[in-house]
Amino acid sequence: MFDEFAEKTVVAIKKAEELAQQLGDESVATGHIIYGLTVDRSVCLHHIFQDLNVDPDMFSGYVNSLPREPGVPNGPFNRHVRTVFERAKDAAQQLGSKKVDPEHMALALLSVKAGSCYETLKEFAIDPEYVQSLILQAMGLDPEMIPEWF
Repeated sequence: MFDEFAEKTVVAIKKAEELAQQLGDESVATGHIIYGLTVDRSVCLHHIFQDLNVDPDMFSGYVNSLPREPGVPNGPFNRHVRTVFERAKDAAQQLGSKKVDPEHMALALLSVKAGSCYETLKEFAIDPEYVQSLILQAMGLDPEMIPEWF
């Protein structure tokens, strides 16, 4: 399922799955994914959120306080996460990458205006579009290059 994903992206997804299991969740939600993407100190999203005074444990703690999301048929990932995977592939392709890097996954994740990641960002007063522009800058790209999904 993750042949098109870079090794660091797969590790982030595994960290998200571990958090879901640790919290007793039946499915992996976007809040678990944002945690997985921020826990690796070598990924730009970790440093972007550090600059915004948010660490990965804050994500996992807040996700734990949200209502539990139901399990899903055909795998552990809920529909919002499946949307993120598809958009991440689109972002990698549009930005000229052969693999889906954590940054592509983060851009896609921040484009989903529903789910536990979105609720967590609202709680921390973080503008997803601002973070997307910071990710693109960290990648050496113009913030205007954000893929259009709508």
